[in-house]
Amino acid sequence: MQSLLKLACGAMAGILLTMLSVQVEALTLGPGDMIIDGSISGPSNCEPDCIPASGSDAFELLYKKDVDEGLESGGFAGSYETEFDSSPDDPADAYIRYVGGPAISCGVCWLVVKDGSHEPYYYFYDLGAAGWNGTDTIELLGFWPDGGAISHVSIWGRPGTNVPEPGTLGLIGLGLAGLGFATRRRRS
Repeated sequence: MQSLLKLACGAMAGILLTMLSVQVEALTLGPGDMIIDGSISGPSNCEPDCIPASGSDAFELLYKKDVDEGLESGGFAGSYETEFDSSPDDPADAYIRYVGGPAISCGVCWLVVKDGSHEPYYYFYDLGAAGWNGTDTIELLGFWPDGGAISHVSIWGRPGTNVPEPGTLGLIGLGLAGLGFATRRRRS
């Protein structure tokens, strides 16, 4: 009975430590930030071909949210949500939040903030270089303050591995703790 109690306490401690170690930070970006790779004036519909580092390797749409239609698309649409702020129809700010499930892993991925009616039409951010981990909130602040607004945000990248969600990490920790206790018990 004591060994079962020790096992349960060890497992709970492992889960709590894992959950506490996952901190949600925010990556704040605006038109004047230094991690912008570039902005372009046209054409107004060139995604993903106008991403600065696209080269010959194709990017795939990982996540996209449109202001007008409110639709989310891309392979990770269920893992993120975007809230547009300032003005619901002409937002200057947006918040992309991880809500659970598989997370985007950014070896090479780009955030695109688009207007389409005002120059520049696009802003590009290299999320890998910015250190985004796939679960941090992305805050987009102050876009097109003198006219125009965000029409959509999208994340483009090359297929990669997914970052497990915190619950998965907790289960892995629990399994490892159980294996350790089982090994220890066999040796006794």
